[in-house]
Amino acid sequence: MKHYVLMRLKEGVFDEEALRDYRETFAHLRAVLPEEILSARVRVNTVDRPQNMTVMIEMTLKDADSLPKYLNHPLHKAIGQRYNPFVEAIASFDCEE
Repeated sequence: MKHYVLMRLKEGVFDEEALRDYRETFAHLRAVLPEEILSARVRVNTVDRPQNMTVMIEMTLKDADSLPKYLNHPLHKAIGQRYNPFVEAIASFDCEE
């Protein structure tokens, strides 16, 4: 199963430190949930257009049952608490490969 999250953060929030924070958090999530999270990538938008998002999380999960395990994990909740106040727009998309 593929899980995508796209977010637009307030200008100036998503800097090198935030990118490192996201990448480290998702690497750690993958390490603590290796049976559930098969891959996790953090991608940054490189084209400045009004409709574009700032960052995209791209994950491959074992199956649909893996999604709530990941979403409810304390590491996921913690990064959300740090950055959700700065999110202007968010969309998620889940699909079977």
